[in-house]
Amino acid sequence: MRYIVRLPEPHILTNRKVLWLQNFLASGKKRPDSSKYAHNQVKVQLNSMSHDKCFYCETKLKGKRKEVDHHIEVTVDNTLSFEWLNLCLACDSCNNKVKHDTISINDALNPCIDSDNEIELHLSFDDELIEPNNGSPKGLLTIQKYRLDSEVLDTRRLKRLKLFYKLLVEIRDEQIRTGRDHLTANELSAINKFKYPYNSYSLMFKILLRKHGY
Repeated sequence: MRYIVRLPEPHILTNRKVLWLQNFLASGKKRPDSSKYAHNQVKVQLNSMSHDKCFYCETKLKGKRKEVDHHIEVTVDNTLSFEWLNLCLACDSCNNKVKHDTISINDALNPCIDSDNEIELHLSFDDELIEPNNGSPKGLLTIQKYRLDSEVLDTRRLKRLKLFYKLLVEIRDEQIRTGRDHLTANELSAINKFKYPYNSYSLMFKILLRKHGY
């Protein structure tokens, strides 16, 4: 999870959300029409905000199922069904979050509100395994709320870690071949790219690289 700057509301919501909400509430249906709150304009804007990643787990969603999530669930407050500030981009795993009456969103981190520093106060990693930082209760509830410790996510993070360590081996081999003990600017850039917000699981790499002095 990384802090996300919310972009301006898509025009489709600005122009139609009031009418959509009125029609939805009048219909008596339990769920709003996903073709409206997940309109292509909405998805494009959410994609841009998060670098095409899940808001919660940072999985890259290109080629994967992506869903528009109501941060505050429709069952909790259906008047927020088409509110821009309540819409997030999620993978299918994180969208299957623990229900509000079990873990409230108020007890978990919010990537559109909490800064990177705040997030790092509560979340950390042991290799690919996410854990509450220093036993943080809020970190634990965030992990549980969005199922960030699922086997699927552990496997995805491990796969990304293997690419990172493969790069380190290649760099070390090149250092030995050329008889040097320092990193070139290109090598350092390639290493640091893993922690940039547009890449998968960047918080994990930001923490890992900091531990090793990068």
